[in-house]
Amino acid sequence: MAITTIVFDMGGVLIDFDVKRSLSTHFDEKYHGLINEKTFASQEWKLMDKGDYEVEEAIEIMCRDLPAELHDEVSKMILDHEGEMPPIKEMYPIVKALHEKGYKIYLLSNCPMWFDDFKKSVPAFDFFDGFIISAKYNLIKPEKEIYEVLFREFDLKPEECFFIDDSPANIETAKNLGMLGHCFNDKDTVRLTAAFKNAGVEI
Repeated sequence: MAITTIVFDMGGVLIDFDVKRSLSTHFDEKYHGLINEKTFASQEWKLMDKGDYEVEEAIEIMCRDLPAELHDEVSKMILDHEGEMPPIKEMYPIVKALHEKGYKIYLLSNCPMWFDDFKKSVPAFDFFDGFIISAKYNLIKPEKEIYEVLFREFDLKPEECFFIDDSPANIETAKNLGMLGHCFNDKDTVRLTAAFKNAGVEI
């Protein structure tokens, strides 16, 4: 069956979510491991993505085990999500070309309730037909239920969808549900374009 629909992840695919860069911008190297453990790699971050925590609530919990003098900067780093996670410019012409070829384009992203800010800062979103954000549904990838929300909300057939994500686990779930997919964890747009062509996607 021909591919009619392209589904994108956001972080690491459409926006540059670079943990090492953020840590280096805000903190001395001696703190990087600790701060990463208590923020980006924490359970609270996942629960913030899932919508179980409001962003400010999650930050407060993250900071409990960090030195007090770091709290303000940790909060600044997390709250300045648009500045910390700029659009990946190379993706704009790819999304635009897919739109011009007539493909339906959707987002399936693990993201807190701040997503609407990215709708303003990521130009490629002008070409999207719809968005499924984890925090709005209290579900998170790679759980299959959030993919099923995508299919149901937009009346999509998995076998007609091509999914791009930077997580192998998320791609694996997509494939188990009948979608084709490509893991974009290398940020290689040449390989992505080749994967599209191999799937019969014109670009």
